[in-house]
Amino acid sequence: MASSHTKLWTKDFVLGTGVNFLLMVNYYGLMVVVANYAMRLYDAPASLAGLAASIFIIGTLVARIATGRILDRIGRKRMLVIGAALEVAFSALYLAGMDFGMLFVLRFLHGFAFGACSTSIGTIVTALVPDDRKGEGVGYYMLSVTLGAAVGPFLGMYLTQTAGAETLFVVAAIAAALGLLAATQLKVPELRDERMEAAAGSMHESVEQKAREIAEEERDERAGGFRVPQPRLSNYLERSIIPISAVCALLFFCYSSLLAFLTPFAAERGLETPASFFFVVYAIATFVTRPFTGKLFDRKGDRVVMVPAFIAFICGMALLATVYRPAAMLIAAALLGFGVGTVQASGLALAVRIAPDDRLSLANSTFYALLDIGVGAGPFLLGIIQPLWGYDGLFTAMAGVAIIALAAYLWVSRANGTMRRKLKELDES
Repeated sequence: MASSHTKLWTKDFVLGTGVNFLLMVNYYGLMVVVANYAMRLYDAPASLAGLAASIFIIGTLVARIATGRILDRIGRKRMLVIGAALEVAFSALYLAGMDFGMLFVLRFLHGFAFGACSTSIGTIVTALVPDDRKGEGVGYYMLSVTLGAAVGPFLGMYLTQTAGAETLFVVAAIAAALGLLAATQLKVPELRDERMEAAAGSMHESVEQKAREIAEEERDERAGGFRVPQPRLSNYLERSIIPISAVCALLFFCYSSLLAFLTPFAAERGLETPASFFFVVYAIATFVTRPFTGKLFDRKGDRVVMVPAFIAFICGMALLATVYRPAAMLIAAALLGFGVGTVQASGLALAVRIAPDDRLSLANSTFYALLDIGVGAGPFLLGIIQPLWGYDGLFTAMAGVAIIALAAYLWVSRANGTMRRKLKELDES
């Protein structure tokens, strides 16, 4: 039986995971309908409607870069609560009458608040998980993303079809308010606490001496202010994982077409009802297959799971372009869920294995920043070509881009490539 210090399912771990789930419900619930909402309410072209979705991710990316640098200076809980309060305010503002330009401003600010919250809660929960249960704890935490990716789109599409967009905005604001409430109840390990723990465990220095050093460091930081980092790429990105991250980002570029344009596509085909369950089936496929693919990844290597996942995504996107029946749409959802979920999890696993131990945090942020770029650029760029090709042509094109992503992965993971050499060195060490 595990000792008390290795307990995983603490009150704060559950609350933190719950906060992240509510953030994802708010994010996905609005993301899947905002492009269609802009086209209907403002008669916006698909390109600008797609940009209304994309600009949220731009705000998120800006927040992740900014908050990653100042999080521990401001305080993790304080940053989380501020971000969660802004989430509530911005979610409620969708109910206010505004012109199309103000919708863009609101989407960017909402994305910034989401980015601050997601960065904060990720750091908090990672710190809460015991060192000897990191893999298990982070795995459970990531399921909150999977569940949010099912519940959010379902609520978004179902509520807009049956009760109108205003009802969705109310529900999104309620989800954000519940997240704020849970965030205020968290007991958060701050950086000073972790430093003090390290001091207490030191065999070479006294706790008192280490505490004095910590206090001096903090006093110097307050007195000297913020040190501006040298403008080098290595300060912001972990170069070693850019190739595999870029491959995954290309697939997420394809995935963004689902987030932005599945709703109007389903309306055009008369498939609104099955479309509301699309992301539920998508998430179930991700949830069910992830444990098996994870174990297979550890035992047989990345290609055994990544190649079938890319192929499943390609087939799912090609099938979606041709669907006129509910069953076919849900089969496509299952294929796409397996593909995206496996590529994301396996890509991240490769990234953190390749990166040096002292740059794991930067590797995580680099991986997700590139995914953000893929998801953020997609709706705007794809909105430009959608009027020319139609939704079926758009999804067919995304199947083609996914083939390119598969070819890029095969190149990055080739036997004599840099990534494979690093993995071999790790296995032999």
